[in-house]
Amino acid sequence: MSLLVENTPLGSFSSRESEIGWVEEGSRLSPIVVSSIVRDQCKILLAEDFVRKVFRTALDIDVVSVDTVLHQKDEKDIKIEEELKSIQSESALSVAAKEATADHSTGFWQKSKWARNLSKKVTSLLGGNSKMSRSNDLHRESSECVSVLSTNQNSQQEKSNVKMSEGLNVKTANQHINKIQRQELLSCLTRTYAIIVSRWGGYARDIINVPATTPTVKVMERPDYSITPLLNVLCFSTSYLNISWALMQNNDALIGDLRDIVDVKKRPFPIRMTDLNSTCHKGKIDITRNMGSAFLLLMLSSLAHSLIVTDDVELHELESPLPKHQIRRCVILLKNILHRACCLDLNLEGFPKSNHVGLSLINLSAKVLRDLYDRSSRRLLCPPKLWLINDLFDSDIRKCKTYEDFCDILHHPVLRVCPFFLSFKQRLKLFDRLTTTNRESVQGRNDGHSFRPGVHIHIMRGRLIEDGLTHLNKLGPNLRQRLIVQYVNSAGATEVGLDAGGLFKEFWSDLSSQSFNPNWALFRETEDGFLYPNPSSNTAHGSDDIILFEFLGRILGKAMYENITIKPQFAHFFLSYLRGDYNFLHMLPDLSTMDRTLYNNLMFLKTYDGDAMDLCLTFAVSKDDFGSNEEISLIPGGENMDVTNSNKHRYIEMVAKYYVCDRIKDQCEAFRRGLWDVIDKKWLQIFNEPELQVVISGPNDGSIDVEDMKANTKLVGGYTVFDKNINRFWRVVKSFNAKQRAQLLRFVTSCERPPPLGFASMNPPFTIQRVPFMNNDQLPTASTCFNILKLPAYSSEKLLRDRLLYSIQSGCGFELT
Repeated sequence: MSLLVENTPLGSFSSRESEIGWVEEGSRLSPIVVSSIVRDQCKILLAEDFVRKVFRTALDIDVVSVDTVLHQKDEKDIKIEEELKSIQSESALSVAAKEATADHSTGFWQKSKWARNLSKKVTSLLGGNSKMSRSNDLHRESSECVSVLSTNQNSQQEKSNVKMSEGLNVKTANQHINKIQRQELLSCLTRTYAIIVSRWGGYARDIINVPATTPTVKVMERPDYSITPLLNVLCFSTSYLNISWALMQNNDALIGDLRDIVDVKKRPFPIRMTDLNSTCHKGKIDITRNMGSAFLLLMLSSLAHSLIVTDDVELHELESPLPKHQIRRCVILLKNILHRACCLDLNLEGFPKSNHVGLSLINLSAKVLRDLYDRSSRRLLCPPKLWLINDLFDSDIRKCKTYEDFCDILHHPVLRVCPFFLSFKQRLKLFDRLTTTNRESVQGRNDGHSFRPGVHIHIMRGRLIEDGLTHLNKLGPNLRQRLIVQYVNSAGATEVGLDAGGLFKEFWSDLSSQSFNPNWALFRETEDGFLYPNPSSNTAHGSDDIILFEFLGRILGKAMYENITIKPQFAHFFLSYLRGDYNFLHMLPDLSTMDRTLYNNLMFLKTYDGDAMDLCLTFAVSKDDFGSNEEISLIPGGENMDVTNSNKHRYIEMVAKYYVCDRIKDQCEAFRRGLWDVIDKKWLQIFNEPELQVVISGPNDGSIDVEDMKANTKLVGGYTVFDKNINRFWRVVKSFNAKQRAQLLRFVTSCERPPPLGFASMNPPFTIQRVPFMNNDQLPTASTCFNILKLPAYSSEKLLRDRLLYSIQSGCGFELT
């Protein structure tokens, strides 16, 4: 059967009466008409009753003690859970903010073989222990990619409890034969249906984009209609997912095959060339070849299908479809597979062919891993470091000098397929270098000499949005140019300040703060205070609302392009839209962040045991625009279609789609067009949603780390770290509350939020300049273009505090100057 489905033409599973296949003969293609016998046999293979019966015959939940295997935890599982508990109370946004400054790079003593050997000898000499330090063990385990699964394979006692060959209490020879037959049948079925899924499932696409590779067999580019019913049966009518995953941690042959997949030395050809072709030796067919790949492929397709209908509550509380520690083991395995496919296999030459099985294995690994990572970005499933490949691209990023160099890294398969292999801090640095080098190529360097002519705009302080829209929205993609701002005060007089960057930053911070204010009716707030487009914006602003959303998108894009952190905090699902790859499978969890009451009502309907018609629902929703109600049909004639037990799941999906997607579609697309005019969407797709929010607004609470600020402050004009006035200044800043610290930062830099990477990344650095001569009446001033605080020497700490507070809270423009 495996040979049949491997070689049969693609149309064999279709409903047509005949199918013509094409066979290559040299440079020609010859037609072959598929016989009705082959066609009928293929259709039987996908008949739901047949699939259900044959897999239930092959699957024996006792043969591998599935419950024992899946609920057993080893030391690694327990350690990961402890790490997760330490950050479980924090939001995903808070964790992302901490990861922005966390250092996950491996130090010299872990990377250097010479240093590890020296450390080993010193440890042995001092402590009498020949074992390497735990940090070196961890590095060795992660770098060698040998530990495919987290299961403890060394404990013979544990192994004996769950080993496949000892799973049954064999009492008779017939029972033993039956067990062997079941195992062989399961292996044959897995191989056959793995080939079907890889050829007809639409997964055999080259997402790595390896040049000069060609597939060996024709495959469906999109999923065949017959694949969904097949996966429905496997996922919801059998225990294939649980049993196959247990087997892969239990059966020595499968474990060895899985280890070979991730080890280049043991399998020195790319994963994309993996096939499931049976071999024949002396008249006997070998059904064991690459069985680990077959089980993994069919298991991943089942897991990906199960996750479609699994919400976050089921995953975390009910631990469905697999226990959470097993999900983490799966993450580790898939991480190693994708690391090899995206990195190590690129160094293997002389393999121009690809196989649909290998391509599907890579694609499914990426699909499942991305889905789990997206879920973890809403509610933590794994500690952040579990996703990382240590020291990946560190040296490559340091070698880059130009914008083109950084773009080459951005186009690497890792950053296209699984960017989370790099730490958030690394990706932030890459984003910073992309925007900086591109900005320098457009505007010139910020050295005072090579600036290119910019666009001059006059802004009245009381008309920021109106003047900004008039002068800036027409620029479109040219908004990347340098903007030179000249302020006009309320009296109509031009302020004396000259813009070398500081005035622009102040203008853009104020413009962002006003534009995203919900009172302006372009945005609404979720129950947690996060912003998303107002579905009724058209009622408030008429046909101009789309133009305004494009303008706001450009405002956000320009802020990110110029490395200006701004206040607005956006809803999780809106951030997904901004990246351009919104996952519609997450509509229900996203609805819970927008309208918790509506979400709870839908969950009540989903689990309602009675007759759904008792609830008197129809396929229609009410639209409330500033007091006027309108009924919107979810489908044609939906207002007359009752919600029943048979269609309630469709109703739930359509309601979630309407509230999360349909009613704000035009606003989101307009905002995204404006954003992408300034920021390349590929720059955004290397971040998840909480990380993207940190890029936009820095730490989620905008708090300022005084110690970080102090460590990265430059002292000029005669000030030193030992100066009495400087010590007084830092004591005063530490005594400030959060609002006063933000006012100080805004006074000096025009931005009241610190950069995502901390003060070490601020350019120019935060600087304190000494003002000659002591003058207790003189106020501190600032040069916001260069982030310089000009601080006079004061006779007491109280005077310094009073004068500093007066300056930062005055709200003046350049009148103080």
